[in-house]
Amino acid sequence: MGRLKRVRSTTSWAALYLALVSSAILITLLLSWALYPLVSHYLNLASQRELTQPRLMMNFNRLMGYLLVPWQPRLQLPDFPMSLDGRQHFVEVKRLFGLAVVIWLVTIGAAIQHWRSRRKTNRVWQYVRPMQVALVVPPILGFIASMNFDRFFITFHELLFRNLNWQFDPITDPIILVLPEVYFGLCFALFFILLEGSFAWLLWRGKRAL
Repeated sequence: MGRLKRVRSTTSWAALYLALVSSAILITLLLSWALYPLVSHYLNLASQRELTQPRLMMNFNRLMGYLLVPWQPRLQLPDFPMSLDGRQHFVEVKRLFGLAVVIWLVTIGAAIQHWRSRRKTNRVWQYVRPMQVALVVPPILGFIASMNFDRFFITFHELLFRNLNWQFDPITDPIILVLPEVYFGLCFALFFILLEGSFAWLLWRGKRAL
């Protein structure tokens, strides 16, 4: 009976962490869509490709729509030709985004129940120690990324993808020229801030309960 209780507790905490991580990923994806016009305008990306800003945004919106909308089967960018490897990479990215959505759908209910049960039984203080530990992880990853973002970016892709399709050639896949490193850096920073904020909020509520 005690072993079953430990398994349930471990599963419940795992669901909470997965829900927080997947929530941060999905919110980052939505905010990155709104962030891109600011970055592209600041870096003047449209004129570098001899496009207008509205035309560039039309292409970007199609890209994001393909990545985030499950029933959009094919990627078509009118102003950016794409190699087979480049197209396959976006297929793989779409699958990863879909996986994040599935994880969120599977775990968010358990995470909400996790919170409600502790609040109902006055056990919110149990979040203090786990969140203190969890709060250390994003700053460490953020520090590593800031020291050498190129290396961090490469390692990130090597962990997620089994091939080198993500190494875009600007000649065959010019879309990479309007997806600058600074944009991805801001997206990573946004994800870490959101995740850290969720950990900090639970820690604050736990300390209040104490």
